[in-house]
Amino acid sequence: MRHGETYASRLETPMAGPDEDPELPLTPRGRTRLAAVAEALAASGLDAACSSPYRRSRETAGIVVEPLGLPVTPLPALGELPLHPPPGGTLRDVARRYLALARELASRDAATVVLDDGRDVADTVATALDAVRDALEGAHTQLLVVAHGGLNRFLLAHWLGLPPSGFLSIDQDFGCVNVIDFVRGGRAWVRAVNVTLDDPVKSAGAPGRLERGA
Repeated sequence: MRHGETYASRLETPMAGPDEDPELPLTPRGRTRLAAVAEALAASGLDAACSSPYRRSRETAGIVVEPLGLPVTPLPALGELPLHPPPGGTLRDVARRYLALARELASRDAATVVLDDGRDVADTVATALDAVRDALEGAHTQLLVVAHGGLNRFLLAHWLGLPPSGFLSIDQDFGCVNVIDFVRGGRAWVRAVNVTLDDPVKSAGAPGRLERGA
């Protein structure tokens, strides 16, 4: 999953800086909408849950598995990509940084493209993939993983066989569910991407969708 709503999806919405971002909470509407996800997944057989250590992801996972009484294990490797706006920046600034990242990845190897924390994209994604793989190696058969839009796009691109530069081809709305089966040998079978219960046909007003013109 991607975490639930944390801000209004308008390009002029102010965005948190690197110090505030990890503690950004869900909005009241975000919490309310996750109740439908919790109800839908209650009969899915989930037997474990993990999340990014960021507050919004921990809150999301907690709401979804509360009916099942499962604990949530934070995995540091699932934190959001460090691509922050300048001080006082907006969602438009963040969107532009993501577009610039996609262009950079189209012409350079991911191991040479460095994020704000000094780590390269290839290492960041590989570490997250390893964390998910390790979590799956337990005695679990149905695992909930809650992370972020930016990181999720890279993970899904990997499992779909896309190059890193194709990560922005995959949408991740607030509170969306992705379904991936891992078959014998660890091969990923992507069964569903970006499912949102409140807007299953992805109209122009879908929650989490950016306005055009970024």
